Amino acid sequence: MSDISNVKMGVCSVTFGTTALGHTKGGVTVTYEPDIHDITVDQYGSTPAEKILIGQKLKATVPLAESSIANLAIAIPAGDGLASSIKLGGEVGLRLSSVAETLVLHPIANDSDDLSEDVVIYKAIVTNSIDIPFKVDEERVVELEFEGIIDETRLDGDMLGLIGDSGA
Repeated sequence: MSDISNVKMGVCSVTFGTTALGHTKGGVTVTYEPDIHDITVDQYGSTPAEKILIGQKLKATVPLAESSIANLAIAIPAGDGLASSIKLGGEVGLRLSSVAETLVLHPIANDSDDLSEDVVIYKAIVTNSIDIPFKVDEERVVELEFEGIIDETRLDGDMLGLIGDSGA
């Protein structure tokens, strides 16, 4: 049966670790992307006889309207983020798991203790290139794409993140 209360609208707050990232502009988008391998056999040609899940990605695209140094330090994990600047350029090989934090997207229409629609990425890192626009007629919005990496401390089937209330 149809239920109009299942039609949702609204924005979310974004928290990375213990840091609230502030205002967004343009909407936050969550993407779940399964990587599926087609099993084919000669008898059926190119028609898949089976499909096997071989990987998964969980991402959140967050267009930050607050392009503070603190937020840019999160956006550029390979930089040396200080209180007033971010220094760039150095040796390769940084394991990004060392800077991964929990990313929580919480609909602001929900009370703070209503986690029923939260999206949580357990170990999120920023994986996209960072563009910092300087335009006369637009806000300086910096888009971050957070991607989850496996958290081996969690059980199988629950290693990337969750949608909904983790305590329910």
